[in-house]
Amino acid sequence: MTDTTISMRDFLSPHAEQTATPATQNFGFSSSLVTLTHPTSPEAEAIRGLRSHIVTQHLNMGRRALAVCGASVGIGTTFTAANLAVALSQIGVNTLLVDANLQQPGLERMIRPQRPPAGLVRKLADDTPYDEFVDARVLPNLSVIYAGSPAANSMELLASDRFKGLMDFCLRNFEATIVDTPPSNRSHGAKQISSVIGYSLIVAGKGKTFVKDVRTLANQLTSDGVRVVGSVLCGA
Repeated sequence: MTDTTISMRDFLSPHAEQTATPATQNFGFSSSLVTLTHPTSPEAEAIRGLRSHIVTQHLNMGRRALAVCGASVGIGTTFTAANLAVALSQIGVNTLLVDANLQQPGLERMIRPQRPPAGLVRKLADDTPYDEFVDARVLPNLSVIYAGSPAANSMELLASDRFKGLMDFCLRNFEATIVDTPPSNRSHGAKQISSVIGYSLIVAGKGKTFVKDVRTLANQLTSDGVRVVGSVLCGA
């Protein structure tokens, strides 16, 4: 695995929830989205370094999707997924960002829609066409699928043929699909999503994640046939 270290400093504090200057009329952007709101910061530079690794060692190999996984809550998984997706879109990669943390969605706090989206939870439960899941052109080259309201039956939804069909749709229609997943110590969702996608990036929190937990998650993913393409250390 290739390791990348990202210092998040104040970007995960309550102050990070303030709305930055929006790039479109329909979405608000948290200052946690450093690749958009603080592009010259060390954090954004670290994300761009991660982007270079993902492009050369993943996308250029014909692999079009990546599950971003973490062992526990509050370690920067959503921060990493969202900023990586924005960074990819900034170099012209047609990118889709998916919030598949159906138990505790976080993407809506970073990229805020004007109205609450229906999201995965509701649309996986019916026969909505897959293209209606997508909020297109949130930014140039960036589209989003929100999770919607938290779901008690999240594992059933993620294990469904509908979710697998959605991932197939994403692979056909986007050059890169980045999927934020629930923490592995609270749900098997990260492993389920990774097994569908086939590739995973592991996020650890400095001072919050034990090395043994990262190894355990990596071993579990590998045993399920998932290729772990790298790891990220998010720290204060």
